[in-house]
Amino acid sequence: MENNKKCNKAKFWLDQDILFCKFKKGQCTKKFREEFSEDYVKTISSLSGDSYFPLLVDLRALKAKQAFAVIQVIANNSELRSVILCKSFVVRSLYIRFVLLALGGIYDPIIPNKIYKNYNKAISYSLETNQFFNALS
Repeated sequence: MENNKKCNKAKFWLDQDILFCKFKKGQCTKKFREEFSEDYVKTISSLSGDSYFPLLVDLRALKAKQAFAVIQVIANNSELRSVILCKSFVVRSLYIRFVLLALGGIYDPIIPNKIYKNYNKAISYSLETNQFFNALS
């Protein structure tokens, strides 16, 4: 299984039983929603194989509007429910985090979504979720 792929303005990789996704500054446009969600699901599925992993999405390099668009697509994508355990989003400002939580834009009753400002806390949450899942299986 290949553990590193670039896909439409994002880099995906598998490390320490966590699927990582990182966007770079200036690479995401407002057309994100229509253009890329299907490709991201395929990339995540191919990296995870037949296993379930937490997904950690690093959005710190994006502007607020771009980060909102990415989070809305990934947080509410029903196809991702069959390939990942949870979703963690790392944002650069408390403002983005607050607005997303207040508006309920990340609610998913099946797969938990969490938003962090601290990258290490997002990794810890992902590792804990993976350990809990594997202890039950």
